[in-house]
Amino acid sequence: MIPLSLTFLQKPKPITFHNKIIMQKITPFLWFDGQAEEAVNFYISVFQNSKMGKVFRQGEKALTVDFQLDSQHFTALNGGPMFKFNPSISFFVTCETMAETDEVWQKLSDGGMALMPLDKYPWSEKYGWVQDRYGITWQISFGKLEEVGHKKFTPSLLFTGAQRGNAEAALGLYTSLFSDSSVTGVLHYGAGEEGLEGSVRHAQFALSGETFMVMDDAMQQAEFTFNEAISFVVNCEGQAEVDYFWESLTADGGKESQCGWLKDKFGVSWQVVPTELPSLLSDPDPARAHRAMGALMRMQKIDIEALRHAAADESKTVITVQATVHAPLDKVWQLWTQPEHIVHWNNASDDWHTPKATNDLRVGGNFSYTMAAKDGSFSFDFNGTYDQVLENECIDFTLADGRKVQVKFSEVDGGTFVMENFEAENMNSVELQRGGWQAILDNFKKYAEGIG
Repeated sequence: MIPLSLTFLQKPKPITFHNKIIMQKITPFLWFDGQAEEAVNFYISVFQNSKMGKVFRQGEKALTVDFQLDSQHFTALNGGPMFKFNPSISFFVTCETMAETDEVWQKLSDGGMALMPLDKYPWSEKYGWVQDRYGITWQISFGKLEEVGHKKFTPSLLFTGAQRGNAEAALGLYTSLFSDSSVTGVLHYGAGEEGLEGSVRHAQFALSGETFMVMDDAMQQAEFTFNEAISFVVNCEGQAEVDYFWESLTADGGKESQCGWLKDKFGVSWQVVPTELPSLLSDPDPARAHRAMGALMRMQKIDIEALRHAAADESKTVITVQATVHAPLDKVWQLWTQPEHIVHWNNASDDWHTPKATNDLRVGGNFSYTMAAKDGSFSFDFNGTYDQVLENECIDFTLADGRKVQVKFSEVDGGTFVMENFEAENMNSVELQRGGWQAILDNFKKYAEGIG
C-alpha cells in the first residue's frame, strides 16, 4: 500500500526528558506531496528550539526529512499525492506566554485557514485551531507545559464518522500496549451537551512517556477520518517487540499493509519498525542495501532475519515499480486481470503490442501474454503460474524461468496504488529492467485512466 518506504533510514533519536536521556519510542510521520523539505523549513522557522536533521535524497529531491520541534522528533516524507492531511490528527501546541501564542498563531495562519478562531474559551484563556498552508492542523493554546507532561507538541486524535464514540476505547487499547503509560484525565459529554452523552469531550494520556490526546467529534458533521497522511512510527528493539506491536495493533479488525505499515481497528496508521533496519538499508555496500530494500518491499510485518538473509544473498535482486492510478480499485483490478483489456496496455512502447492474452486467475492457474514487435520482427510469450490471488488486493506468481513476482493493489485517496516487486534476471541491467516494467505500468495507468 505504501510507496517506497524509507522511513527506516531515519534512526530514532534520543531526547531529554526531566534531565534523563531516553529514546523517543513513537515518532509522528508526515506524508507530503513534494513539499516535505519546504514544509520542514517553514515549521522550524515558526517554533523556537527547532532544527532540521538528516535529509535523504534521490538525486536533488528530498525523499525523507528528519526534524525536531522543541524536544519532539518528526519525520516528513515526499510520498506523492495519495493521502491528504485533515483534522482527524492534529498537534496541540502549548505556549507559555500570550506573546508566543499570538506569534505562533499568526505564522501558522499565513496562507492557512482558521478552523476555530484564536479566542478565549472555557478551557483556555487563548486558544485556536488552524490548518496551515500545507494542510496540517494545529491547536494553539496558552497554558503550562507541566499540564501536558512537559511536552510542547501533543498529537491529538479526533474520532469522527463511523469512529465517533471510540475515543475512550482507543485510549484503553493504546495504554494497555505501551509500557510507561498512564491516563491523566478523561472528560465526558454530559446529558444535554452538544456531544454524544458519555463520549469523550477530551482525554489526555501518556504512551511510553509521550503525551497524547483523544476527542470524540461533537457534532458528527466531519467528512474526514484517519488516513496514512499522519502515522506513528513505533521504534522496536528486536523481532519479539516487532511481533508484539504488530499482532496487538492489527488485532480485532486492524489491517496489515506493507513495509511495516498497518492500521489499527480504529483506522489509525502505525509503522512498526525495528531499530536495526536503518543499518540494513544504509549498508556501505549498495548492493546489500538494495537487496534488503527489495526484500522489505515484499513484506508486511518486518522480518529482521529475512532482511539480513536477503542482504547477504547475492543471487537475487528485487526491483520495485509503482504508480497511482486515478481509477476505483475494483475497476483497476478488472482492467489488470481481464484478457480483453490486457491486450490494450501490456506494452512498454508504441512499437510493441500484445496480440493475444490468456489468464486463468486462480491459485495454480496459468497466464500467457504474447508480446510482439509491431513490425513482426520478434515476439515471445510472457507466462507464469499463480501462487496467490486475493481479489482487489494482491497477486503473486512465478514466471516460467522461476522468478517470483508480487503485485499489490491498494485503495488510496483519489484512486488505486499499484506496486510490483519482481526478481531481476541476469541478462539485462537492473536499470533497464526497472525501466521496462515501469513503462508497462505507466501504460496501464494511462489506459485505465482513459477508459470511461
